[in-house]
Amino acid sequence: MKYYGMTDRGKMRKTNQDSYVIACNEAGDVFALVCDGIGGNLGGDVASRMAVSWFSVAFSENKGFASEEDARAFIANGIRIVNKQIYDLGQARQDLHGMGTTLCGAMLTRVGRFIVNVGDSRAYGFTNNGEFRQLTMDHTLVNDMIMHGELTKEQARTFPRKNVLTNAVGVWESVRSDIDVHHEDLNGILLCSDGLHSYVDEKKIRSIVLDKEFDPALRSRKLVKASLDAGGFDNVTVILIDLEEGDMI
Repeated sequence: MKYYGMTDRGKMRKTNQDSYVIACNEAGDVFALVCDGIGGNLGGDVASRMAVSWFSVAFSENKGFASEEDARAFIANGIRIVNKQIYDLGQARQDLHGMGTTLCGAMLTRVGRFIVNVGDSRAYGFTNNGEFRQLTMDHTLVNDMIMHGELTKEQARTFPRKNVLTNAVGVWESVRSDIDVHHEDLNGILLCSDGLHSYVDEKKIRSIVLDKEFDPALRSRKLVKASLDAGGFDNVTVILIDLEEGDMI
């Protein structure tokens, strides 16, 4: 397995509210996580860093998972803990009120490959035969409207409230999370904040990700550059993971 992560403030923002981590536990499992903070300059930064910090420490100290249910419970319990920590701090400090963060990750273990999502950061899966598809569902108003037939995908591109989240970590007392196990053959996973997928055409993202002539580090840099070339309107974070035969299950 080879992986690489990077983040960039972009050209228009004064601060970078994105955070990410690639952590390993004592069993050699890997947890890659991207968080995109929301709620003002300070609040978003604090929220995303709190989420990444908790999972980084908790996962690094984990000794491995006994079953698929054990691994899923680790993620779900962690999200509940982080949600409460961020929400409570936001309630206690006026300058942080309403802060929160998206959370999108890939946990690669010996009992399964898990994709977790809260918000509108994304995970994509890809194969050596050219398949490239989104593995997560955006928790946004516009996606809900598409699913209910109120908007087409074409209309959604220019919808004025397309960035409104319907779910995030730390904003509300309770949080829902999508946690899915993927048994299908994948040769790699891309995690990214909306600073990439909202501004760079998916065909462009796909062409960069599937160009296996380059290692994950160079392809990650190319993805970030594509976001900057598209205007750099938002913070952008990517983690690119190349899986090899025999990596986990």
